[in-house]
Amino acid sequence: MISRIDTTDDTALRAWHSTMREAALADRPEAAVMGYADLRGMVTAPREDRRYRVYAATEAGRVVGTLLMELPDLENRHLAELDVSVARDCRRRGHGSALLAFAGEVMAEEGRTTALGEVYVPDGWAPGDWPGAAFALAHGFESAHEEDYLVLDLPVEPERLSAIPTHTGPYRLRTWTGRCPEELVEAYATMRTAMAQDVPTGELDTEPEVWDAARVRAEERRREGQEYGTVVSVAEAPSGELAGYSMVLVPSGSGGEVYQEDTLVMRAHRGLRLGSALKLRNLEVLAREHPGSTQVRTWVDPDNAPMRDVNLRFGFRRVERMVEFQRVR
Repeated sequence: MISRIDTTDDTALRAWHSTMREAALADRPEAAVMGYADLRGMVTAPREDRRYRVYAATEAGRVVGTLLMELPDLENRHLAELDVSVARDCRRRGHGSALLAFAGEVMAEEGRTTALGEVYVPDGWAPGDWPGAAFALAHGFESAHEEDYLVLDLPVEPERLSAIPTHTGPYRLRTWTGRCPEELVEAYATMRTAMAQDVPTGELDTEPEVWDAARVRAEERRREGQEYGTVVSVAEAPSGELAGYSMVLVPSGSGGEVYQEDTLVMRAHRGLRLGSALKLRNLEVLAREHPGSTQVRTWVDPDNAPMRDVNLRFGFRRVERMVEFQRVR
């Protein structure tokens, strides 16, 4: 039986999350799995840009499969982002196929024509041989984009950090935790839009997000509700123009896992190693304000050579390949 989860029902949502987490960790020792507080905050926070629907497949009162649907409501109103998981001991019994078919019905009701889903393939596996990828391909999805999932163990050796260029010339680095300073929020929103336009997306049927100050503030309020810590560093040119930024998220109760989100240097300011300087500044702030951090996790397009080289310089190591699958009706 497939039913919708009331996201305000803590017991039901916890059971759903437990099954999702168990399925995600199967044969993936370094999987990045959303914690319960993160999930609850994400699916219950009111927002204008997207909605979430949570469904469970149950058997004898047990959640054996999970479906999370993300429905964008500003850009990309033709999309539905899907996450389907099945408990390891309940696989190959049709639960995943049933959940995916159910998602198709919801998409039809919502007028969505393109389904997206991510599959993580551990190193050592060919994508087509990994069960999740094989499932997607068998159900008519095609690979549309790939990214490397990288992990940096903390603390980083001082010798490695000392070898990273820190001289930023006339550029000044500014850092905040929590909310963006009011005098920077418009320029910061402009960089967020540039990031959405610049990030490689392969053959994905998507359009970039457009950011303004209101959208930045709404995101900050949501993250406060999810008890996220944030560290953002920006590079300011002598003219006062913001030349780049790097953002790190620190989920509450993550066990020390930190997420490197965007790092962007605006086109007119590239080639000066500002990206390295911004990442280094964030690591320094993390060590001071979040000393329990044990790992930084990030994702990068394997063909994005400049960012790949920056990550290697810090000591990031690849643990999985993230394959984004797409099916267009």
